[in-house]
Amino acid sequence: MALASINGLDNAISSPESAIAPAADGGISGLRSEFLQMMVAQINNQDPLNPLDGTQYVTQLAQFSMVEGIEQMKIQGQQQATLLDTLQVLGSTSLMGKSVTVPVQSISLAAPESLNGTIPVPAGTDALTLEVYDQSGQQVHQQEWHSPEGELAFSLAELPAGDYEFRVSASRKGETLTLSPYMARTVEKVSLPAGGGDIMLELAGIGQMSLFQVTEFGQS
Repeated sequence: MALASINGLDNAISSPESAIAPAADGGISGLRSEFLQMMVAQINNQDPLNPLDGTQYVTQLAQFSMVEGIEQMKIQGQQQATLLDTLQVLGSTSLMGKSVTVPVQSISLAAPESLNGTIPVPAGTDALTLEVYDQSGQQVHQQEWHSPEGELAFSLAELPAGDYEFRVSASRKGETLTLSPYMARTVEKVSLPAGGGDIMLELAGIGQMSLFQVTEFGQS
């Protein structure tokens, strides 16, 4: 096989300095520069009386092409992941002012408000209790269900502004389970941590919560 048939190799031989100059941007260009550097070194140091078989160059070119292809796939995968993250953030901004349903352990009311929510009941539950406490630790609401099934809906009369804690316990075959009630809250802000991670929603009265904790999306 003539050396000239190898893509760019004749130029590399006649002008090795340009062929082996390191690429400034690294990546694929850096791999190509390193490959050409090794090829030139092999050619310059071969025995003139016993030159290397041309098939060896073809094999090396094939190996390089495979490495180059893998590197390109890696770069494309990173670009697609970045694009997906961007699309997720842009899509999440449409949630501003919308209502989402999330698990709630506590809530801070800036103004008097009536609260509504649901409690998913584990199968086989014998009894379930909902308790609500204010910021001083005083119980302001208690509700019990016996042999509940499915999903329970609850409604709390208007509560004064302040901080409240919800405690839900279910009794099942002598075992006590701690559950979380679910409530619909308004999305006030959407943000993405600087170091990466889940898209965070700022919810009215609750604070930040991951987008992936949302169980239902509603209207404003």
